[in-house]
This record gives sequence, C-alpha cells and structure tokens, in this order.
Amino acid sequence: MTVRPYIFAVIALLATTQATNAHVSERGLVLLLPTDIYIFFGVLAVLLTVFLTVLVPADLFWAVFQKSHAQALRPVIRGRNSVSLLSLAGFAVLIALGYFGPHDPLTNLLPLTLFTLWWICFPFLQALFGDIWAWVNPWSGAVSLVFGNRIRLHLPPYLGQWPAVVTYILAGVYTLTDIAPDDPSRLAVIAGIYWLTTFLLCGLFGPTWLQRGEGFTVFFTLIAKLSPFGLRPFRWVFPGQAILDTGIVGVSCTVFCVTILALGSFDGLNETFWWMARIGINPLEFPGRSAVVWPNRLGMLIAVVALNMIFAGVVWLGLVLIRQTAEFPRLFARLGLCLLPIALGYHAAHFLTSAMVSLQYIPQALNDPLHNGVRLLGLPDYYVTTSFFNQHRTVQQIWLTQAAAIVLAHMLAVILSHVIALQEFASHRRAVISQLPVSAFMVAYTFFGLWLLSSPVAL
Repeated sequence: MTVRPYIFAVIALLATTQATNAHVSERGLVLLLPTDIYIFFGVLAVLLTVFLTVLVPADLFWAVFQKSHAQALRPVIRGRNSVSLLSLAGFAVLIALGYFGPHDPLTNLLPLTLFTLWWICFPFLQALFGDIWAWVNPWSGAVSLVFGNRIRLHLPPYLGQWPAVVTYILAGVYTLTDIAPDDPSRLAVIAGIYWLTTFLLCGLFGPTWLQRGEGFTVFFTLIAKLSPFGLRPFRWVFPGQAILDTGIVGVSCTVFCVTILALGSFDGLNETFWWMARIGINPLEFPGRSAVVWPNRLGMLIAVVALNMIFAGVVWLGLVLIRQTAEFPRLFARLGLCLLPIALGYHAAHFLTSAMVSLQYIPQALNDPLHNGVRLLGLPDYYVTTSFFNQHRTVQQIWLTQAAAIVLAHMLAVILSHVIALQEFASHRRAVISQLPVSAFMVAYTFFGLWLLSSPVAL
C-alpha cells in the first residue's frame, strides 16, 4: 500500500517536537496500515447489526431482554460513608502532593491518579462491576458527617440534571482547553476548589446535589448501567440491561448522555490536521496551546450543541415515518441512554495508548512520591518503554483493539435502541421503521469514529 502524504508531515513534526503525548507516537505507522479496509469492515459489522434487528423476530429479543428488575451492583455495606472518608483522606494527600510535590506531571501522583487511574481506567471498573463510585466518591461521607444529610434548599424539579450538564461541560473546558491541565500545582488548586464547591452545595441542597448537579457522579452512575451483573437476584444480565429497565428519564439526562459522546469525540477531533486547518493553524509550526484555547472552546460547545440537535433530529424523523411524533419527548429521553456504550467505546479507543504509557509511571511515583530519592516500595529504577509504538505488528494490534472497541460499542447501541423501540411500540414493524434514521446515525458515527482513529494528529 502506498504511503499516504500526511506521513511525511507527521514524521517532520515528531522530529522537531521535544515532548509528545502517548497516543501520537504511533501515528506514522498507523498511516501504513490498511485502515480503509478496516473501516469498511467495521462499518459493515454495524450495518449487519442493523439488518439483524430487522430480520430477527421480536420474540427472540424478548427472550434475551426480559425485564429483569435486576439492579446494578450498588453499595450494600453500612460502612459506605467510612469508605468515602478514606477516599477523601487519599484525595487530600494527592492534593498536597500536587501542590508540594514534583512539578513533572509524569512523576507527580496527583495528575497520574486523576487523569490515568480515575478518569481513564475507573469508568471501565464502573461499567463492569456497577456503581463503585457511590462507595468511593470523596463527598458522601463528609457530607453525612458534617451536614447530616439535611436538605436546606430543594432543587426545583424542572432543573432536572441540567446543573450536572453544566458542571460536566465546565470540567471539559478545563481538561480539553486549559493551557496546562496536568500541571500538578494548578491541578491541585482546581481540584481542591471543585471538591469544596461541591461539598458546600451538598450542604445546601443535600446529597441529591451529587445525583443532579455533580457532573462526574452523574457520569459514573450512567456508565454503571452498562454492567453485565444484576443484583437481587445476583446473576449475569445482558450488558446495558439496566438501560432497558430504567424507564423514562428527563430530557436533561439525555442531553447529558449526548454531551458525554460529543466531548469525547471532540477530544480526538481537536488534535487532527483537519481541525487545525479549520482554525487556521499550521501544525508543522504549532504556536502552542494558548493559540488554540478559544477556538477549541468554541468548537467544543459547537460539538455539544450540534450533536444534540442531530440526535434529536434523527429520533424525530423516525417518529415522522410512523406518524407518532407525539412520542418524541419520551423516545428521545430513552434512546439517549443507548449512546452510553458508544461513549465508553470512544473513551477506550482514545485513551488506550495514553494509559499504556502513563500506567508505567505510577509505580515509580508511588515508590518516590516526592521525587527525592526515597524508595518506599523498594522498587529499582526502570525505564518507561514506548517501543510498542515503533513496531508495525504492535501498532496494528493496538489500532485493531481501538477499532474493535468502537465497532462493538456501536453494535450494542443499535441492539439496545431497537429493544427500546420494541418496548415503546409493541410492534416489530413500527420499531424497525422508527429506528431507521437512528441506525443510520450510528452507522455514520461508526465511520466517523474509525476515520478519527486513523487520521494524523498534530499534537
């Protein structure tokens, strides 16, 4: 296969760059892969899943997705507040290390823990085992101890989870567009202010603020719905069964789900040559993050608004086809939850390479948290390797793993959305027709995700 023209630009960029992110270094070899073929078969797999929903009798879906009344694994121990207080103590130590510890993000435990262990890795534990975050969040124990879970002001019902949408977007503004989001001392201040603000709001509105106003708690609670475990009785369930059992949620919850996907997608898009061309930046003469802060912020907000409008539009169009537009608020609210597998798939694909490198730094940071030569764990010095980004075979395996995460996530989303349509309309024909635009959206988004994965990046 001929080398694509962008490879020379990427090689030139890498040759003049002093420090690069983990997910960038393998791009030169990715461009040598037959990604067009992989994209074709990935999209074809999702398209065949759509045909599966058309051809398979509804009775078979009901046999697999019987309403189980099974609850996702949640805290069942009385010591939940104690675990939360222990988590808070650990968080306080990390804040101190961030402020007083080494200034290198790769040797400081605060950014390594928050960005690698918590943000990259923890969502998969949540999706596998259920709502672990309800145990380990650093607020519930302190709120119960200090405020006694009293509610001084009630959040108006019409607010729904809109405060959580706002706080999640603000967090995205920081992580995606700040000049130095992983600077340890800067991160310590931001994280400390965020914890204190949330703590005081919980004191004012009670613990309900966590479920309606704290973006990360809402995010983790939603991701837990993908767990393949059911409780009462404990048994295996189809991944996403809890989504089917959830029933009606507010429009704000659906917007939150779409926003998760929009921010995750833009996190990859804003690093590409394509995006740099849109904002007038030459990636080979990159002027620094400060030059793209406001274009990225504007682009991020446009991505959130545009994806919500597009998804609402395809749901509406499906209802137009069966002349059931009165059901739009209800169906839009329910189908939004089906985007959670896609969001998690994008999360896995985007952060896999970063995790492969950053996780190697954590034992070193634990061994010498202050970077003063002390070996608390007695571990010898070792070098972090990135050699798997320099070999065609390993890069191919990494890319195919990322692509598989995206494709499988879309396939699951197609199946879940079809079953929700069956629940709503009790007619296989109506369900299939109503889901044609939604299915087309998911097929197109599969192509977009795989294209994004194979596109050259500038940062």
